Amino acid sequence: MTVRRTLLVDNGSLNPRATLRLRELADELASLLGRPVDPVSALHSDKLDPALLGGVPARTFEPYAREAKAAGATTLEVVPLFIGPSLAITEFLPELARKVGIGLEVRPPLAGAGREDALAAILADNLLASGWRPGSGDVLLCDHGSPIPAVTAVREDLAARLRRRFSLGADQLVGCAMERREGPAYAFNEPMLADVASRQTGDFTVLMLFLLPGRHAGPGGDVDTLCREHAPPGVAWRLSPLLAEHPGLMRLAAGA
Repeated sequence: MTVRRTLLVDNGSLNPRATLRLRELADELASLLGRPVDPVSALHSDKLDPALLGGVPARTFEPYAREAKAAGATTLEVVPLFIGPSLAITEFLPELARKVGIGLEVRPPLAGAGREDALAAILADNLLASGWRPGSGDVLLCDHGSPIPAVTAVREDLAARLRRRFSLGADQLVGCAMERREGPAYAFNEPMLADVASRQTGDFTVLMLFLLPGRHAGPGGDVDTLCREHAPPGVAWRLSPLLAEHPGLMRLAAGA
């Protein structure tokens, strides 16, 4: 007999706002799916002081999987809060599930299973919500940067869809990465946000291809800092809302 649990899984963060928002999203997803959904992080979040999380400790995947198995669960269904095919969902979680000895079913990431246009529409909404309008400056679609070419390919595909949607040229909407690993093997992440920001001659908007707040995303994060340090004098910028702030994100995750 299969006893299944459904999890909404993010990468994990040491920012309590990320875990709190993950819990809210899991509740939204549970309503859409009509069954309980547990918020679980791949890593990191269990280091947070529970006092910052309403007294409820954050859960990470391996101990959660062990507890689920001990309680009689046979299969974990993971709804990944990931944009592309990150190693966390293609290798790390499957390896942990094998280690624990529990079944694992991982749904496609947000930009998978033919949902790319829907994710591009969410990004378009967030771009407009930032105050940007056609003619009000260049757009920098920025992701974290990945060691996996397929993840960067998702960014570039989304950039192309947004250019078509807003009738923008390749120099008006640029895909870029916050950071990348050193060496020519990871040059596929280029261009870097710092370099693109430094070349701007007018105000620009960073369209955040990030899901949850953390040390990279949001006010005072690494993306904000890079813009502040590298934008030319007199050039202003704005950051779009994060993907997890959009009310339609869980409908996308649910396949609705």
